[in-house]
Amino acid sequence: MKIHHALLVVTLLFLTKTAVSDDPIPLQRCRDVFLSFMPCMGFIEGIFQQPSPQCCRGVSNLNNVVKSTSPGSRQGYGEVVRVCQCIEIMGNANHPPFLPPAINNLPRLCSLSLSFPISVAMDCSQFRNFRG
Repeated sequence: MKIHHALLVVTLLFLTKTAVSDDPIPLQRCRDVFLSFMPCMGFIEGIFQQPSPQCCRGVSNLNNVVKSTSPGSRQGYGEVVRVCQCIEIMGNANHPPFLPPAINNLPRLCSLSLSFPISVAMDCSQFRNFRG
């Protein structure tokens, strides 16, 4: 478990160092997304065959964050975009690419219906006109 925690810290530091200054949102606003989504990286990069229970709990937590805001409201819209952009930042960091079958099957394997988009090619700009 100490190795997993150390890997998480190193990865978060790496994401902070490799993110460019013109990211659409400040990285500190992504901390909760990084911590929640980090346990899924081994699965979506193809290292593990199944998502871990920690991964599913993290994705469920993100889903609850998005769901708890009012659909169609400015805040609800903001949370969908924020979670999307944070996962997009993780996807663009220097690591093995997200595998399409893994990322596409993550919600099903975790028994979740997601309230935010997740894909290999995250494109959060699609939400400019999205209102829930």
